[in-house]
Amino acid sequence: MNVPRLEDVTRVLKQYPDRYDALDAFVDDIDELRAVSADFASVQPSIYSVMVGTDRLYIQVSEGTGVARFRLTPPAGSQNPLAGAAIGGVVGSALGAAAKTKEGLLGGLVLGVLVGAAFGAATTPAERALALQFDPSTFEWRLYDGPLARWAKRTIHPAA
Repeated sequence: MNVPRLEDVTRVLKQYPDRYDALDAFVDDIDELRAVSADFASVQPSIYSVMVGTDRLYIQVSEGTGVARFRLTPPAGSQNPLAGAAIGGVVGSALGAAAKTKEGLLGGLVLGVLVGAAFGAATTPAERALALQFDPSTFEWRLYDGPLARWAKRTIHPAA
């Protein structure tokens, strides 16, 4: 099964820089997180960064839900990245949580949610969310308006 790679995550974040600043997705749906096959650096507990081409991608992992929030800008209060992060244990816990959270609903479907501040909500934490589906034949994220769109927004988005 072809699953998105970190470069696919970075590419979709760069497509909508003024509207969305994060992508939430299950950790077991991202290739490099399944096998921890990238050189991650620790930014703070459960927040990591990794270079993807010339871009630094920040990853905040929720061990309880198995969801990761990806962004190209550092989260508020982030420190300089430290080399040699111990991401394996955190992702290992999150992988089990992801399977439990999905409850077998998705099969091979890979869903994500783009997240951005709502228009006119600069002083409030209001956000807007757009459900996406990863297409393994084109390696692109596409708008998802299927029967699980509401579930995806409600279940995947609360990673923050």
